[in-house]
Amino acid sequence: MKKKLNILVIGSGAREHAICWSLSRAKKTNELFCIPGNAGISQIAKCKEIDPNDKKDILNFCKEKKIDLVVIGPEEYLANGLSDFLIKNKINTFGPSKKASKLESSKSFAKKFLIKNKIPTPVHKEFKSFIEAKRFLKKSKFPLVIKADGLASGKGVIICQKLSEGVSTLDEILKKKKFGDAGKKIIIEEFIEGYEISFFAFFDKKSFLPLGYALDHKKAYENDIGPNTGGMGCFTPSRLVNKRLVEKIYQNIVKKTFHGLKKDKIIYRGIIFFGLMIKNNMPFVIEYNVRFGDPECQTLLRDLKTDLLDIFLATTEDSLSRIKISKYNMKIVCVVLASLGYPENYKKNKLLNNLNKAKKQKNIEIFHAGTKLVKNKFYSNGGRVLSVTAKSTTIESARKIAYKTIKIINWKSGFFRKDIGIKNK
Repeated sequence: MKKKLNILVIGSGAREHAICWSLSRAKKTNELFCIPGNAGISQIAKCKEIDPNDKKDILNFCKEKKIDLVVIGPEEYLANGLSDFLIKNKINTFGPSKKASKLESSKSFAKKFLIKNKIPTPVHKEFKSFIEAKRFLKKSKFPLVIKADGLASGKGVIICQKLSEGVSTLDEILKKKKFGDAGKKIIIEEFIEGYEISFFAFFDKKSFLPLGYALDHKKAYENDIGPNTGGMGCFTPSRLVNKRLVEKIYQNIVKKTFHGLKKDKIIYRGIIFFGLMIKNNMPFVIEYNVRFGDPECQTLLRDLKTDLLDIFLATTEDSLSRIKISKYNMKIVCVVLASLGYPENYKKNKLLNNLNKAKKQKNIEIFHAGTKLVKNKFYSNGGRVLSVTAKSTTIESARKIAYKTIKIINWKSGFFRKDIGIKNK
């Protein structure tokens, strides 16, 4: 393999910014491209406005720029078969196949896989009919969890505390089609009382390699209230997560997932994000995701010492077993700055001042999500706008650094949670 590589990252969020940031520091990186990218990514990679759903355009770009590796960020393009298409056309790609992506794109498929492989997961039932689902709710104990079967940008999971909430959720998904085709089928699942962690491991055909975990804050407002979001902040590590728990996750979940994929002849080359609920130090899988999480990716990559490009290449070459993951072992806190009104209605094109001043803070990296550049000025262009990440020797001091930076940014058109890193630490 030639010494320096041309790399293309697909996606436009803070997750992809963090991936680009990591890859830009890799020794083997030559030219770095991103489709479509955002204002922050454009500072470290060449961004190109191409629709990632247009597979032929992506392939032509790869040929034109002599791309040696494509890294696919968002789940929708994986579920759409972009990885299969590029690999079939001899473009080296990090990201699972369409078949393997069903672990995320169909909760029904994931549940069957979990049960078949005796991986701990909450008890569930599937429904397509509003009447049957409502009948089931009337006989059920609450709280319960209702999930859209397909992809819903992290917003398709609703915890219902009582029957009236359950019925109105069924109405939203099955009758009003809130999530479109993703909500044609729903899963009703037992509610497990505990705390949630996001655990990550790289997988190839022959082996797997755990990366670590982070704790995500999904609700929009402090004390975990308000609507579900794609994630309002994150931190790692947590005092609640001990070695015995990590060993259980490794043996009962990660290892069994690897053997289950092998048994089903599903070749998986990418990362798996295990959404876990921990009850009495026992882990249960509540969901699989077939890509890095956001904001978990921004959080975990800040602490990764091992060259990310080496991990990606080893994954695509089925040689993960030769990689050892090393970390700085720092404490990381990530706070998301979102547009007022997110995750419902929000305004775009709001000026972001002070970003250059803010990013000069020590131990800070600011990853852009919904931003664009107009005449050298940064403007908002989405719901989640920035991920402010801080590293330090304690969670408390990392929190202070992150919130001090947000104060410097002083963005009046946005909001953020003030309690990131407090829970479960």
